[in-house]
Amino acid sequence: MELWNRRDLVPPVLNTFPCRTKNKKEEIRSFIRAITEALSYFKSQASFEQAAAYVSRFCVRWGNRFYNMHGFRLLKRLNQSLLRYRTMDLVRVLTNLNSLLPDENYLEKVVQLPTRANLDYLLVRLQGTAKLFCRIIVLSKDAARYFVRFMSTGYFFNVCSLFLCLLAEVWYKSREICQRIVLIYNQLHSFRSLLENTAEEWPSGIECLYPEDLGAWLGDEFRQEVASRDECGKELPINTDANLFLLLSTENPDLSTAKKVDARIAEKLAKPTIEADLSSSIPKALLIQKLKTDEGESIERVAPATSNKPAKKPQFDMRSIRSKFDVRKFLDEEKAQRRQDRSQALTRDVADNVFNAFASGMARDLNRMGTGDLLQVFKQELTELVKNRLSKGNSGKSKKNKRFS
Repeated sequence: MELWNRRDLVPPVLNTFPCRTKNKKEEIRSFIRAITEALSYFKSQASFEQAAAYVSRFCVRWGNRFYNMHGFRLLKRLNQSLLRYRTMDLVRVLTNLNSLLPDENYLEKVVQLPTRANLDYLLVRLQGTAKLFCRIIVLSKDAARYFVRFMSTGYFFNVCSLFLCLLAEVWYKSREICQRIVLIYNQLHSFRSLLENTAEEWPSGIECLYPEDLGAWLGDEFRQEVASRDECGKELPINTDANLFLLLSTENPDLSTAKKVDARIAEKLAKPTIEADLSSSIPKALLIQKLKTDEGESIERVAPATSNKPAKKPQFDMRSIRSKFDVRKFLDEEKAQRRQDRSQALTRDVADNVFNAFASGMARDLNRMGTGDLLQVFKQELTELVKNRLSKGNSGKSKKNKRFS
C-alpha cells in the first residue's frame, strides 16, 4: 500500500535542528509565511464542514426510505469520504509544525527549524487529502447527475432538489479546496532542501515519492474534474462559468442507471394517449365541422320547488363525542340552538332549569375529571335527558353527580 493511502500512518517525532540564517532569512520567512497561511486557510473552512455535516444528517434522515436508490448510495459513499477527510485533521498537523517555527519578525543568527521528516509527513498527508478530494468531486458529480435525471421524472422532487443543492455546494467547495491543496503542496515542497534530517529517518525502511508538481502526480482525474485543461500546473482560479448544471448538460452520460432513467423518460414522452389516438383517427375536416356546428343543448332554468316544511337537521351521533373539546363544543352549540330555534335542538323537551344544571355540571367536571370518566358521565346523563327521565322523581337522577335534584 502506498504511504499516502495509509490511514494509520504514524507521524514522526516533533524535532528541530539548528539552522544558520546567513543568506537564508528570506527563504526562512517564506517558509514560515507558507505554513501560517496554510493553517489559517484550513481553519476557515467552516462552511465546508457545515455542508459535510448536512450530508451526514441527510444520510441518517432518509436512509430508510431511499436505501435502495442508486443516487442515495452514491451519497452515502460521499459521506464516508467526507468522514475520512475529517480524520486526516490537517489543522492539527499544521499546528504542530507551526509550533516549531521561530518568529519571522526577528531571526537570530541561529534558529531552530523543524526537521525534514516533519515536513515530509505533512506532504504525505496533503497527497492523501488531494486524492480524497478528487474522489469527493467525482462522487458528488455522479450523484448530482443521477438526481437531475430522477427529478425530471417528477418523483420526490422536493427531496431530490435538497440533495442536488447540497451536492452542488460540496462539489464547488471541494474543487476550490483541492486546487488550494495543490498550490500549498507545490509551495512547501520547494522548502525540503532548506530543512535537514536528524539521526532518525522517517519513514524507516520505506521509500516514499514526493513529486514536485502534485497536480501532475494526481493525473487525469485532477485535470478533467478539477483543473481546466489550459491552466494545469498554474494558479487555478475557479471559473465563474463552471457550474454543475452546465457540466451535467454537456457531458455524455456514462452511468447505467442514468441511461435507464433517460430511457424511461423518453418512453413516457413518446407514448401517445388514448385521446390523441382517437383524434388522429378522425379526419381533420370532420373535426372542424363538428366544432362549428356543435352549439350544445339548450337548457332552461328550473325554479326550485318551495316547501313549507323545515329542513331536517342531521341526526346527532353519540359516537362523535370523543374528547373534552367535543363536549364543550356540543354544549355551546346546544345553548345557541335552544335560543334561536328550540324546536331544532336535541334537548327541546328538557326544561330550562334541568338543562342549565346539566350544562353547568358538565362545565365544572371538564376541569376536574379525566377524559374517559367525563365522556362516560356525559353520555349517560345526555341519554337520560333526551329520554326525559330526569324529571320523574329520584330514579332519574345521575349516579355520578346529583345535579338535577
